[in-house]
Amino acid sequence: MTLERITEKNIDYAIQIQEELFPGESGRTNFEESMDESSGYEYFLLYEDGTCIGVIGIYSYPEDQNSAWLGWFGIREEFRRKKLGTTALKAFEEMAAARGYLFARLYTDAVNNEVAIAFYQANGYVSESYQNPLDPACMKYRTVIFSKSLTSRSLEFWNNRSIHLTEQIAKQEKYSKGFTYA
Repeated sequence: MTLERITEKNIDYAIQIQEELFPGESGRTNFEESMDESSGYEYFLLYEDGTCIGVIGIYSYPEDQNSAWLGWFGIREEFRRKKLGTTALKAFEEMAAARGYLFARLYTDAVNNEVAIAFYQANGYVSESYQNPLDPACMKYRTVIFSKSLTSRSLEFWNNRSIHLTEQIAKQEKYSKGFTYA
């Protein structure tokens, strides 16, 4: 599996893949931000045998330099159930560990998302619900956070610290096609 960083040359294709994986949502703002190397965001197209099979990203929050977050991760339908998602997730974990992160984290929908939830659990991630009154979107949009230790250190839960969900939704709504979380 190879990862190709999203750049100005391939961003339109990356958005096409992202929209295929997450209909009605838009990662354009995140992808554009990641082209500034000082942003702390990196997004990639995933390739297997020369064919694009999905997207994946890595980022962190300034207030927690111990955690690498998985962003816009998805495998195209025809490539699922072939262990490619697990391979890509392991690549994310290896990248995060190589950069000195102690924990791998992600968030996803808590409703009608049983396959993704089972996938993360099968790959050693532990879940916790996200409810932070200072991040109002989580009161409307049920979210679950998954975490995994990348070292022998015990897992430290996120404990409802902000994941900036409200800000992320605003970024998505800027380009989404009629999809809102309100």
